[in-house]
Amino acid sequence: MTAYQIFQRFNQLLFYAILIFIVIAFLFPFLWVAFTAFQDAVNAGAVPPDLLAPPTLDNFRQVFEEGGFIDCLINSTIVVALTLVANLIVSLPAAYVIARNKQGWLMFLILFLQMAPWITLLLPWYIIFKKLGLYDTYIGLVLSNLTFMIPFTVWLMLGFFEDVPVEVEEAAWLDGCSHLGTFVRIVVPLVKGGIITVTTLGFMFCWNIFLFPLVLTSHDTKTLPVFVYGFMEDNQLDFGPLAAASLLTMLPVILFVLVNQKHFKQGIAFGGGK
Repeated sequence: MTAYQIFQRFNQLLFYAILIFIVIAFLFPFLWVAFTAFQDAVNAGAVPPDLLAPPTLDNFRQVFEEGGFIDCLINSTIVVALTLVANLIVSLPAAYVIARNKQGWLMFLILFLQMAPWITLLLPWYIIFKKLGLYDTYIGLVLSNLTFMIPFTVWLMLGFFEDVPVEVEEAAWLDGCSHLGTFVRIVVPLVKGGIITVTTLGFMFCWNIFLFPLVLTSHDTKTLPVFVYGFMEDNQLDFGPLAAASLLTMLPVILFVLVNQKHFKQGIAFGGGK
C-alpha cells in the first residue's frame, strides 16, 4: 500500500469517526430521555444509569393520571393546525408577489423581522391580548406563532417561486385562466416540495414552542411543552414522569417528519442548491 493510499484510508477513517461522534452527540439526549422514561423513581435519576434495571411503565401511567395531558395534546394539535393553515394562506401569495415583482426592500424587511428576539414581543402581546380578550385563547397563540412563521415562510418560499418559469403562467393566461386560478392550479403544485418543507419545519416550531404558551396561556389552551414544564415546578424534578412526558411530546414530531421525510429532503436539497 502506497503512502497516498494510506493517507486516503486515514482520511476516510477520520471522516467516519467524526460522523459517528456527531450522530452519537445528537442522539444521546434522546436515548437518555427514552431510557429514563422506563425507569422507576430510584433509577431514573441515577448517574451513571443502571442499564440492567428492569423497565417499567409507571412513569407513563403517572403522566396520564396527573391529568391534563390529553387536553394539552388537543390544544397543541389545534394551535399547530390553525397556525399552519393560516400561515400558508398568508405567506404563499405574499412570497409569490414579492418574487414576481423583485421587491428587494421587502426581502430586507422580512429578514429584519426574523432578527427580533421572541422575548421582546411577549410584553406587548400580553397587554394587547388582555385588552382584546385573546389571552388564553387559540387565536392568541396562533397570532403569536404567525409573528415568526410568516416571515420565515415568505423568505424560504421566495426561491421556490423564483424558479417557476413565467412562461408557464403566461401559457395558462392565454388559455383563459385567471391570475388566481393560475396561482392555485399551476404555480402552487410546482412548489409542492417547498410547501412540504416549510410545513414540516413549521410543525416542529409550533409544536415545540414553549415561551409564548407559557406567558400567553393559563389553563384552557395550555400546550404540551408547558405541561412537561409542570414536572419541574415547585423546586422538584421528577425525572421519570418528566422523561415520559417529554418522550410522548416528541413522538408526534418524529412521526410527522418520518411521514414527510421524502419530500422534506427533496425540498431542503432543492432550496440548498439555489
